Amino acid sequence: MEKNAKVKVNIIVWVVIALSILGTIFIYPSLPEQIPIHWNLQGEVDNYGGKVSAFLTALLPLIIAVLLIVIPRVDPRRDSYKKHQKAYEIVVNVLLIFFVLIHWATMLAALGYEINIGLFIGIVVGILFIVIGNYMGQIRHNYTFGIRTPWTLANEQVWVKTHRLGKWVFIISGVLFIINGIVANTIVFITSIVYLIGSLIYLFLYSYLEFRKLQ
Repeated sequence: MEKNAKVKVNIIVWVVIALSILGTIFIYPSLPEQIPIHWNLQGEVDNYGGKVSAFLTALLPLIIAVLLIVIPRVDPRRDSYKKHQKAYEIVVNVLLIFFVLIHWATMLAALGYEINIGLFIGIVVGILFIVIGNYMGQIRHNYTFGIRTPWTLANEQVWVKTHRLGKWVFIISGVLFIINGIVANTIVFITSIVYLIGSLIYLFLYSYLEFRKLQ
C-alpha cells in the first residue's frame, strides 16, 4: 500500500497556536460583552459579535491545522502531495499564522487598543497572497489544493499551465493589497478587488481555452 504524504506543521507554529489559545483564556474576563468582528472600508467597526466568539477565532487555526493535515490523506491524488509537500507545508504554516494574527488584531481592538485595521489587513493578506503565488507553480495535480476548474481537474497539462499563470495573478494581487493597506485609498482598494476578481475569471476561461486546444 502506498504511504500518504505526512504534512508537518512547524513546531513553532504549534507553540504560537497554543499560546494564542492560552492568551485568549487569560484575557477573556477583560473582554467586553460585544467584540468587533467586521470593519468597513474606512476602518470603522460596523459589526459586533458576542464575547464567546473570541474562542471561535482562537480555536480556528487549530481546526484548520487538523483539516489541512487530513486533506492529503483523503485526496484521490494523494500521491501528488509527496511531490509538492514543501510548497503545501509552507502555505499551511503561513495560513495558520495568518489566522492567529487576525484573531489577535480583533482581541486588541476589543480591549480598546487603537489598531489600524486597514493597514494590518492589507499587509497580512498581501503577504499571504504573495506566499501562495510564489509556490503555486509547484502544486501538482490534485483535487483539493490549487486552482480547481473542470478543465484543470480533467487534464494535468492544463493544470500546470493554469497554475504557472496563477502564480503571477496571486503575487500581483498581494502587492496591490499591501499598497492598499499603506495608502488606504478607496480607489486603490476597488482596483485591487476588480483586478483579483477579473484575474480569477480570466484563469477560469484560460483553463477552458487551454483544454479546448488539447481537444
